[in-house]
Amino acid sequence: MSFSSEVKEELSHVDGHENHCMIAELAAIIGLCGKIKCEDGRYSLILHTENVSVARRFYSLIKDVFHFQPQVSTTQHEFLKKNRFYMISIEESGQTLKILKTAQLINNLGQMDEEFSVKDNPVLQRTCCRRAFLRGAFLSAGSITDPEKNYHFEVVSTNVQTAEQLKEVLNFFDLDAKIVLRKKYYVVYMKEGSKIVDVLNIMEAHVALMELENVRILKDMRNKVNRRVNCETAN
Repeated sequence: MSFSSEVKEELSHVDGHENHCMIAELAAIIGLCGKIKCEDGRYSLILHTENVSVARRFYSLIKDVFHFQPQVSTTQHEFLKKNRFYMISIEESGQTLKILKTAQLINNLGQMDEEFSVKDNPVLQRTCCRRAFLRGAFLSAGSITDPEKNYHFEVVSTNVQTAEQLKEVLNFFDLDAKIVLRKKYYVVYMKEGSKIVDVLNIMEAHVALMELENVRILKDMRNKVNRRVNCETAN
């Protein structure tokens, strides 16, 4: 299992939060990897993912906050038989609208509004909700490089508004996140090891945080030994 997968698995089991935090986490998951359909005035919501941790988390949040069970189905990749896709769907229009309105992803006129700032978003007014939002964002579209190789944290978005919003939330915690355009995607990223430790703490991935800190300590010790050896060799 990759380091990213370990982090997502840990995050999928984080619990003990109030409804407002779970709604903020849902808003991030739907905004980054959910698909909203509207046909003849009827809404439906679908989450399609290869990651079982994301599917489990989305299902649990819907069930805990809204007290109904989404439909779950699985399919296998046509060519890579080992890859399984998970689809979590809410087909009932009334249930879908309730989720979207509660998560502030749709207004009272049934219109989607992706261009809103953190300070104007009722879902993200509390610090605890911003933490939950980051957790949902990483689960949906994030990755962390194996710290044994290098330090790199990123979340990928298909639109600049969502990327700017995510950057704003990260920088609320003084994480110095940046955005780069990679092909047609907007990538919010950080490359400093200490900042990645901080974001793991914010998202409540404490086991992964300790693993990363251990790697950082070992790397720092190796670097100090190498510098001393090089210095003594040069002299």
